[in-house]
Amino acid sequence: MAVSFMVANEDIPASAKVTGLTGRLEETLAAVAGAGFNSFELMIAEPEKVDVEKLKRLERQYSLKCIFLCTGEMAGTAGLYLNHIDANERKRALNSFLQAAKKAHALGVNLNIGRLRGVIWSDGLQRSLERLGESLGKIDSYVRSELEGLSVLIEPLRKVVCPILNNCVEAASFLSERELKSFGILLDSDHFDELKDPAFVSSNIELIKHVHLADTNHKPLGRGAIDFQSFLKMLSKSSYVGEYSVEVFCDEDQIETLRETASFLKAFPQILGGSL
Repeated sequence: MAVSFMVANEDIPASAKVTGLTGRLEETLAAVAGAGFNSFELMIAEPEKVDVEKLKRLERQYSLKCIFLCTGEMAGTAGLYLNHIDANERKRALNSFLQAAKKAHALGVNLNIGRLRGVIWSDGLQRSLERLGESLGKIDSYVRSELEGLSVLIEPLRKVVCPILNNCVEAASFLSERELKSFGILLDSDHFDELKDPAFVSSNIELIKHVHLADTNHKPLGRGAIDFQSFLKMLSKSSYVGEYSVEVFCDEDQIETLRETASFLKAFPQILGGSL
């Protein structure tokens, strides 16, 4: 088991305040490898600008592996929502996500839906959820017929970040009620619901297919209030065997944050397998 670090694709401006390294991929991936990581997660905003062949070449060049596609900035930067009240905007978001799913499949990785799922619109929670369900149903049908083996992961988020599907229980119920077979759950340490999520994780670990590591408000690891020893032990005891990715806001010297993260993670060799 290994841990990766988040890297923004070049469609996200180098000056953007996002959770991960920004800049030219040649530079950021060289830094990730130099810090001792052997994998990375790729954050995207515009799927059509994901150059699969370039990524594969850089994987070989730096002996790194892309292990996941993060779509948060498809909402944050591109302003897309799968439950948009406007049908044309909803269609635009759906088409863009399917493009992202194709890129993920070509890279041999899974991808998530976080803020991209949307908000509560003026016609209320129920209609907003219905529209989301319709979009996810179309995604599920396409993935199952055209992108065999791909998993789409719903990432529960705190209400202040996203007002719907805020814990694992809500997300799993939503998926189950609609029989969305190609979906699973992404767990984030900063969005973890201490009251509802632990029991769910221990009895439904097969649904947890990826984990984001971030401290309070996505600060660098060790700078907030999250007890990573307890969080990681919970996952280990639940027999989690999937991937981990660090997703944090970097300091002005983002390479120093990267190095600090690598040093922090070395305190958990018995949980993380002794390697990055």
